[in-house]
Amino acid sequence: MSGLNLVVLRNNVPQRDVDPDLEPRRDFELIRQLVSGRYASADDLAEGFARRLAGRNTSMQAAFAVHAMRREARAVFTTGEDIAFRLLPLLRLSGWKGELFSVIHASHSPKWQLAARLLGTRRVGGWFTVSRLQRDVLIGKAGLPVGKVHFIFDSVDAAFFDPAKAADVAPGDYAFACGLENRDYATLAAAAKSYGGNIRVQASGYFPKEGAKDTGLPVNLTINRTRMAWTELRAQYAAAKFVVVPLNAVPYAAGVTGLLEGMAMGKAVIVTDSPGLADYTGLDSLIRVPAGDPARLASAMDSLARDPAACAEMGRANRAWILGHATIEQYAETLAARMLGQPVE
Repeated sequence: MSGLNLVVLRNNVPQRDVDPDLEPRRDFELIRQLVSGRYASADDLAEGFARRLAGRNTSMQAAFAVHAMRREARAVFTTGEDIAFRLLPLLRLSGWKGELFSVIHASHSPKWQLAARLLGTRRVGGWFTVSRLQRDVLIGKAGLPVGKVHFIFDSVDAAFFDPAKAADVAPGDYAFACGLENRDYATLAAAAKSYGGNIRVQASGYFPKEGAKDTGLPVNLTINRTRMAWTELRAQYAAAKFVVVPLNAVPYAAGVTGLLEGMAMGKAVIVTDSPGLADYTGLDSLIRVPAGDPARLASAMDSLARDPAACAEMGRANRAWILGHATIEQYAETLAARMLGQPVE
């Protein structure tokens, strides 16, 4: 079947090329390039009944927009289940003969499990999860066939998050934590009270609360809720003694971005033993701590703070693992190959 390869976003299709010296590349842009595709989004939906029916739901708007251009498309890739599970029934009802591919981030909720079970996999080229636990949910609980659900390591732009790119940054006196989704900063704050060093938190990301007031924090913990430039974030990682990824224990890969960025920057990392990250946290070069245990977290931080040689050795091993398993190129090439019907190693 000839036709377009579409990469679907809810909205905010990139209007400029990324400067790789100033920010990390986007995985979906690499995929689009590899499949010689074009973007589709909610912005492509014309005024009319479909837009009124979708209301303000940009995922539904994007689904209707792709449905309107389905005759041109041979393969469609969506970045998440929020669009894919809305789009698939529309494409089926139209008699579309192409294939839909999508990353599925969180299929553990009863709602998404039911949706996956009811939708099945007709016209699905592949569902992809960045957690084997999520893959097993789709197969074991939603009843999807093994050959249609694939685990793939999530990724980081290791060419941007490269310690060599921040070699001129002076070493700092702090541990660094970054991110917001399902982060357990309450446990980190409790651990800070018995930890002898400083901790910096960059708590921006999804739904940043820049106006939030933090009260009662220990004096050695500071939180920045204002977005910073990517190069500044890289410098914060580079100067840190080590990285901490404190998480709520959840069944999907919350925290994976911060974990992979810290590893790519050649840092020792302390990470909560969350079931959704089990594919990433079994390495000897990481320190796992139980969820909600400030004493164990403080002990792990003290241990690393006293042993810079161990931090350096763990950091080298972490970056080597990233280069072997979780670069943005590996991620994009695997997904693009599936879309193009090519062999995947």
